[in-house]
Amino acid sequence: MRRFALLLALCPLLVLGCGDEDEPGRTVTAPANSKLSVLADEYSFDPSTIDLQGAGTLTVTLRNEGSLAHNLKVLRGDEEVAGTPTLPAGRTESARLNLEHGNYRIVCTVGDHEELGMTGTLRVR
Repeated sequence: MRRFALLLALCPLLVLGCGDEDEPGRTVTAPANSKLSVLADEYSFDPSTIDLQGAGTLTVTLRNEGSLAHNLKVLRGDEEVAGTPTLPAGRTESARLNLEHGNYRIVCTVGDHEELGMTGTLRVR
């Protein structure tokens, strides 16, 4: 009975912690033909994993909350297929991505930001 009570007490914490917008490294699921905001900072994207439910378009709005310039480029293998321009600190810009089924990498191509960990994953299911 005590275990059950403890589990019930922890459930709200577990649920709230899984989708917290301030938590870096989170995963977001979005339907095809939707819009999604991505935050850029030194040296990460939030969310860092995007699961798109179906091929189609995804409009990504990149908000640069860092102190350095950042961009968001979508790569399939080594080929860049979409992305935003490079934005100075404090700027926001949107890009419309036309995506087929498959796995993509998200990277910041400014300087050595990718090597410093500014990467993510985009999966189109």
